[in-house]
Amino acid sequence: MKIQIISGSRADLGLLHCPEKALRTDFDVQLVATWDNTYSQAFIIASERFRNDRPDMILVLGDRFEILAAVTAAHLQRIPIAHIGGGDVTEGSYDDAMRDCISRMASVHFTTSFASTARLVARGYSNVHLVGNPAVDYIMHEAWQREREIAEPYVVISYQPETIDSDFGAGQHIGKIFAELPDNVKRVFVRPNPDRGSDLVNDIINGYEKVRDVVIDTTSHDRFLNLLYHCECFIGNSSSMFYEAPFLKPGGIKCRMIGKRQRGRNIPWGGDGKASERILDVLRLWPSS
Repeated sequence: MKIQIISGSRADLGLLHCPEKALRTDFDVQLVATWDNTYSQAFIIASERFRNDRPDMILVLGDRFEILAAVTAAHLQRIPIAHIGGGDVTEGSYDDAMRDCISRMASVHFTTSFASTARLVARGYSNVHLVGNPAVDYIMHEAWQREREIAEPYVVISYQPETIDSDFGAGQHIGKIFAELPDNVKRVFVRPNPDRGSDLVNDIINGYEKVRDVVIDTTSHDRFLNLLYHCECFIGNSSSMFYEAPFLKPGGIKCRMIGKRQRGRNIPWGGDGKASERILDVLRLWPSS
């Protein structure tokens, strides 16, 4: 069976690494990236790819608009869709509705928490499988931990716009972050994904940035985890506060959630490093075309 794994942005690539690695043991797996594109561009890229090299199934993770575009393209071409992360809730982001749309088109659902599983089952979906958190697979099995990159104490700040609000919550929330930080702590900013309102967040970061600060446009998943592991505090509204930070060390990484983007999200179940194995076990039983 040929499976195309669709990555829409840096937000899903690290979480897809271990499922991709597991599936390659049994299937013909291709990774298709639709990064840095609008919805329309991502839809065209995916549509053409599926027409020219049709897979038996696509595997996607999460809720971003790039993923919704690829899923819509697959749905229109009657290609089965496997979705990781359905049933989650993020009340402060338009991703919340897009996630539900992806679930509606998916043929098989891989959930990360008991609450998410219950939501999908209550909506009448079949083929719902609680697999746990693929981020823990990476934390447990991949080589990401190393010496600290920054010698002095630092905090990591990752703020994504609250895309359901007209002002994105950016000025109010980021201003609060800066006002409460002591001057003697180095700040490591991770720039937001290209969402509605991300330009405003970047402008605010540029206005507050000091010489001693570090600003990261994008980085590898292993480097990002190592930065979190050694930081004094992780501040903002990143989903990594749920998927990675609680599992990086005993007691987790100290986090300070800002705003409502992640309101309603649960910390995923499954800190045993076997989520990808469970995904493989389910898809082994899926009939190939």
